[in-house]
Order: sequence, then C-alpha cells, then structure tokens
Amino acid sequence: MLILALAVSACARAAPRCDRQAAHEFAFTGAEKSEIAIARSIGADCDKAIGVYTLLDSEARPLWSWSAPLERAYGDVFPSGDTEAMDSFLQRWTEPTLARTPAAPEWELLAPGQTVLDRTTYEDLRARDLPMLCHYSGAARQTCVFWEPAAGLAGHFYDRDAAAEPAPEPEAPQ
Repeated sequence: MLILALAVSACARAAPRCDRQAAHEFAFTGAEKSEIAIARSIGADCDKAIGVYTLLDSEARPLWSWSAPLERAYGDVFPSGDTEAMDSFLQRWTEPTLARTPAAPEWELLAPGQTVLDRTTYEDLRARDLPMLCHYSGAARQTCVFWEPAAGLAGHFYDRDAAAEPAPEPEAPQ
C-alpha cells in the first residue's frame, strides 16, 4: 500500500505534459464557409512533443491533417516544460497563408520531391485557380494544400521553402 501511495505521489509531482492546443477560424473553401485550423502538441514534455496540424470544415469534418515530431521539424527549440512558449507557437502555427493555385511555381521550377503529383495533375490544378492553403511544416518549410470543390476534398499540392516569411518559432525563455 505504501508503494502505491509513493507511486501516486511521484506521478503528481512529475513534470506537466505538453498536451496543448490552439485554433484559428478563417475562410478557405469559399467566402461563406468557415474552416478551423487546429494545432496540437502531444507529448510527455514540450521538447519531445509531436505536432498535429488539422484543418476542419464548418461541420467539424477533417479536410487535411499533417503531423511530425516537432523537434525533427523545427529543431531543438522547444524548452522542456515551457507550456507558455508552446501555446504561443501553436497560436502562430494555426494562421495559414491563403492563396490560389496559380501562385504555385510552374512545373519546371519545382525541385525534385517538392510535389508527389505528376506533371499533368499539377499543371491542371494550377490552371484551375483553386483555393490553396500553406501552413508551416518546419522552420523554413511550408506545406501547401489545394481545395477541390467538385470532390469536396483537400490534397497535398507541393512543399515550399518559406525563407521569405518567418516561421512560427517558440519565444526564447526569459
């Protein structure tokens, strides 16, 4: 019984988990629609958390999801136990860049591995002027997603370097 009490006491004193969440509402699929980007950190500690970026439609149906260990995607910038820094990061992460598919680079300008689409599909999506959402997927990388209204789905369009825009990094501990 004493061992059980000590174990419970130790768990109560353990560092807080880094299960955090932020949300941001915006229009992506159409002017009258309202989508929500939800960014989550899941982990025993902030320096070991997994990041999950989810896009939901106005009826809370998932349209797109992306996940990775945050340390692998952003580097060793998440302080252990600093939930305030994580909250700030997640809030900034939920704010995507919205554009249209013609803003994507022409096929010839893509680097190998920037898209998983074949040339015909990629060029067709660019020409159709569809909504495009880009969210950070690393310190200097964004993943761009297109919205296909006829099929009612979002799909991975291409990845781009985001050197022109600062990545949402955790604030330095004070």
